[in-house]
Amino acid sequence: MTIAFLVFQKLVVLFSIMGLGLYLTHKEIFTKDVTLKLSKLLTTYVAPSLFVSSFISQKFSAERLFLLLTMIAAAFFLLFTRMILVKFLLADERNMDKYATLFANVGFMGTPLAEAVGGTNAVFFISGFVVANQIMQWTYGIYLISKGKAGINLRSVLVNPAMIATIIGLFLFSLPFDLPTVFTDAITTVAKLNTPLSTLVLGSYFYKVKFKDIFLYKPAYYTAFLRLFLTSFISIITIWILPISSYDVKLALTIASTSPTAMNAALLSQVYGGDYEYGSRLVLLTTVLSLISIPIMMTLADYLYL
Repeated sequence: MTIAFLVFQKLVVLFSIMGLGLYLTHKEIFTKDVTLKLSKLLTTYVAPSLFVSSFISQKFSAERLFLLLTMIAAAFFLLFTRMILVKFLLADERNMDKYATLFANVGFMGTPLAEAVGGTNAVFFISGFVVANQIMQWTYGIYLISKGKAGINLRSVLVNPAMIATIIGLFLFSLPFDLPTVFTDAITTVAKLNTPLSTLVLGSYFYKVKFKDIFLYKPAYYTAFLRLFLTSFISIITIWILPISSYDVKLALTIASTSPTAMNAALLSQVYGGDYEYGSRLVLLTTVLSLISIPIMMTLADYLYL
């Protein structure tokens, strides 16, 4: 079974769970308040526990630590490459489109997919991409959304659940002894909530959005093409060229690079004065189209290096 077909199967499963989230919202089980609280639960506790779980499931070695640092460096390199690219492909005033092209949904989409396809090894390495993604979103990303009006919030860069979880995970990963099974099993059990819960919440976001708002606004398709196909293609070629031999690192980099637009395109817009509705439409459009784009991009990656 090729990696692309396996990814497609996992995507169908994720989209089926999204459909359940949509249905639960229709039945008013997932109300706006419930969805908001579940999102906070995910971002503050469940997703971080997945990163911690991926670290404590690994045996410490200098080689694995080096590979993780390699992952972080490669993630920054790919993001900076995209930054340069969007300057030429998008007009200066299309800041939301630039954000949507630059930043992928590594947390809500990439991480569950990495876990489903590559297991804890893939999650271990994709956490490095999350670190780079978070730092860039809370610096250059906010600059884009606010059109240069908002300053960089260093506290948000350094003190956020993903960064804290990564630091805790690194500390536990480096310990010279095994942690008690009761402790590791508790973290792993909570971590298992990430994929179903994040996918249900993502599905609930589709409920109150009109079909025409998502699919009939033509300029959004250019941005979706940039995020899902062009920048993904360039990232895959870059990963192929980079001197990285680890299959797990390459897999994690590829999944993170080909994921749809980050949820923060909508969430940060509410806080920093961006176009929240347009950001939401880009998230939903690229999420739907990723069912087509990700298998295509993974097929290319499979042919080149996976």
